[in-house]
Amino acid sequence: MKYLIFNNKIAKKGFVILIISFIAAIASCKKLLDKKPLDAISDDAVFNDPTFLQNYVYNVYNGIKPPWSPGSGGFETLTDVAVDQPETHDRAAGVREYLQGILSPDNVTDLTNIWNEEYGYIRKANIFFEKTGNSAISPDKLNPMKGEVHCIRAWMYFELMRTYGGVPIITSSFALNDKSFDKPRNTYDECAKFVLDECDQSISLLDGITPSPGKISKAVALALKARMLLYMASPLNNPSNDKSKWQAAEVATKAVIDAGFTLHPTLEDLFVKPVKTDEIIFGKSFTPGNRIPDWGYNYDYWPCGFDARQRLEPTQTLINMFQLTNGKYPYQDDGITVNSASGYDPQNPNVNRDPRYYTDIIYPGCKPVTINDGAKSTVRTYEYWEDANPNPDNAAPYLNPNKVDPLNGQDLFDFGRDSKTYWVKGLTPFHWRVETGYTFKKLTDFSGPRASFDYDYAQVVAFMRVSEFYLNYAEIQIALGNEPLARQYINMVRKRPSVNMPDITSSGADLVKDYRNERAIELLLEDSRFFDLMRWKAAPGHVDIPVMGLTKVTMDWTGAHPGDLLGKLAFTFGVIPEAEVRTAWKGDYYYLFPIPNVEIKKSNNAIKQNPGY
Repeated sequence: MKYLIFNNKIAKKGFVILIISFIAAIASCKKLLDKKPLDAISDDAVFNDPTFLQNYVYNVYNGIKPPWSPGSGGFETLTDVAVDQPETHDRAAGVREYLQGILSPDNVTDLTNIWNEEYGYIRKANIFFEKTGNSAISPDKLNPMKGEVHCIRAWMYFELMRTYGGVPIITSSFALNDKSFDKPRNTYDECAKFVLDECDQSISLLDGITPSPGKISKAVALALKARMLLYMASPLNNPSNDKSKWQAAEVATKAVIDAGFTLHPTLEDLFVKPVKTDEIIFGKSFTPGNRIPDWGYNYDYWPCGFDARQRLEPTQTLINMFQLTNGKYPYQDDGITVNSASGYDPQNPNVNRDPRYYTDIIYPGCKPVTINDGAKSTVRTYEYWEDANPNPDNAAPYLNPNKVDPLNGQDLFDFGRDSKTYWVKGLTPFHWRVETGYTFKKLTDFSGPRASFDYDYAQVVAFMRVSEFYLNYAEIQIALGNEPLARQYINMVRKRPSVNMPDITSSGADLVKDYRNERAIELLLEDSRFFDLMRWKAAPGHVDIPVMGLTKVTMDWTGAHPGDLLGKLAFTFGVIPEAEVRTAWKGDYYYLFPIPNVEIKKSNNAIKQNPGY
């Protein structure tokens, strides 16, 4: 049995909406677009008028890959922290192929559509530099725009590099009717140097320019440079473990840390408008006119059910990463044996957990949230359980004392305290088809409706925030053998006032584990986990393990009283048979994606394929 969903063609429409996101966000540019389309303005007008030209630059911003791309679930579903659910939608093409070890240059499609997208916007950036060489715009207005475009072009090459390795460096525009691009790949080191040079030019040109939310600033260029250097020092790209590469990353990362950003005190509103510029180095909010694909996170991350896609769900592996408030892991390293020293009770698994667990995850029996579901709009308890003593017709005698939902006054046959039974009977469309038993709360706006083109959702996308660079600095210090300083920066993240977890005290291999665990939790859904595993060369045991979750949850109402929201929950954990089957790790060649064959053909085979494909 499957739920009704909207036509997937809407996803295409959503991406078109994304293409104009940065333009529509700027009021002055929006007024400009209302008056005259950009493609109706001559080149001379565009590249010699500061307002027209800034509008052009905002369009180039769309070359920055958003963290939810591809397929609104991003690359998170290729890792151990999330699974792409097939029952309610079609996966982004390439996800199944990657996980089953059959990815090829001919079936990669969505996963590496980034090649086509990025080079399209790189061409726009190159046109910018070609056309502004003799621009009449004064340097005080033109140079900041040059700084923005240098950084965006660097960003796009960085994105290509972490996906494919070395790629062709192209700094001049090709004619629109060119059908072949006979340009071979540059080496990884050549590409990295190009990115660093672009960042340096951006830093120089943006020095002294007042930052504006949503725009490239000197700090963004500094942060991208530091991120590039971290990748250059990482095992995938630094097989000899050249310490000088870690030292270069150290200097650049410390410059970001010293730029004046601090941790926002609370996580609950960090990803909510307005952009929290105390922590977020580079972030973006949206309006109904420039939202993310389709209806956005409120459609793709919304708890599964009628007319909601829920593209991805947390795995039990992720759930187990959240420590208890005493700083202990709930399970041993095997993920099966309970850590007796932690005090964790698998039949009471949701108490005394890292506070980030409650801001990021929705679990059976969690605190009720307001769920606005159109005709079903009301306050509801998220449910994922079956009645221990099923009463599918809600008839007397009632084991469940609540014939009416005490939260919303609705009859329980419509939205019962027995979600599986009622779902099977077709009496409630909500929540049962959740493979792992958990959904993501992070980045979902429960103050708004499930899916609306008109609603002004509150989400903010953080492309860069200072907590990442605290963690980057900790990783660098581990590599350089400075464990006390590494622990200091990990603990700074853990000491955010709304989190306040105990200090990490580990060393050696345990410190590496704690660091990587902390990073997975703190940067969840921010396009970090997959590429971290790749650059660490740590995929085996993380991307190729079975999907675990809640295989059975029951609710026993014995002894409950009218008005009680919950009876006694019982949990069974295990492998989810409906989930994606993940094959053994294919080998080191899988750390990079294949270049689509169509792109190789365009180059008249000047571009050589990544080894192994």
